[in-house]
Amino acid sequence: MLRVLLTRRWLAWLAVAMIAALACLLLGRWQWHRWESKHAMQTQIGDNYDAPPVALSGILPTTHSPFPPARQWTQVRLEGTYDAAHRLLVRNRPSNGTFGYEVLVPLRLLDGGSVLIDRGWVPNGPNAATPPPLPATPAGQVTVVGWLRPGEAELGRAPIPGQVSSINVADVERQTGTQLYDAYIRMRSERLPTGASPTRPQALEKPDQGSAAGINLSYAIQWWVGMLAIPIFVLFSARREAREQDPEARPARPKKIRIWDEEDA
Repeated sequence: MLRVLLTRRWLAWLAVAMIAALACLLLGRWQWHRWESKHAMQTQIGDNYDAPPVALSGILPTTHSPFPPARQWTQVRLEGTYDAAHRLLVRNRPSNGTFGYEVLVPLRLLDGGSVLIDRGWVPNGPNAATPPPLPATPAGQVTVVGWLRPGEAELGRAPIPGQVSSINVADVERQTGTQLYDAYIRMRSERLPTGASPTRPQALEKPDQGSAAGINLSYAIQWWVGMLAIPIFVLFSARREAREQDPEARPARPKKIRIWDEEDA
C-alpha cells in the first residue's frame, strides 16, 4: 500500500484530502462558535427574562458604568418622571412583519440620572414626513418595569429631527442634550402612583431565544465527521488498488465447473 501511496497520483489525492479535511475542521469550528453564541443567548434570556426585577443601580452604579454583557435582558424596576419634550422615534423597526417606529423617552430617575425607555412600537404614518399619532407620554411620577438592553450601533444615516435610525445612546444624547446611562430599557409595564396603567404603544415581541442553535451544533458535527471520512476514504481506495495490483493478495478464483464437465466425471 505504501508503494501505491507514494505515487504522484495518490500523493495528489492525499494533498486534496488533507486540504478538504482542514476546510471541514475550520467550517466545523465556525459552526461550533455560532452554536456557542446562540446557546449562550438562549440561556441568558431564559435566566433573566422572567426573573424578579432588580434596581438599575445594582447593575449600572453610574451613567458612566460599562454595560455588563451577562446582564442583558435582566428585568429592572425604575421610578422617575418622563422627559416628554425629548421624545424620539426610531424609524424602520419591524413588528409582526410590518415596519413602523419605536418610541423612546428619557426617564429622569428619582435617585439621579436619566435612562432611555423604549415604550413600544407604533405603525408608520401616512408618509415619511408625517409621523403617526402617538399615545401621550405620562406626566408625573411613574414606575417602569422593563428589560435592560445595551445600546445599538450607530448606522451613520442622515439625522432627522425627532427621529433616530437606531437606539444608539450617544446619538440620542446629541439630539436631546441629556446625559444617559449607557443602556436602554425595553419597557414591560408602567404604573402611575394610583396603580393605573397609562395608554402605551404596542408592546414589543419577545426576543428570539436562539431556538435554531441545535442546527449549528448538528452542522459542526457533520463537518467534523467529513474531516475524518475524507482521508479515510482516500486511504481505503489506495489500499484497494494496492491489493488489486498484488497477485499474491488476490484471492484465487474457484474454477467454474460446467455442466458437461460434471457429466463427464
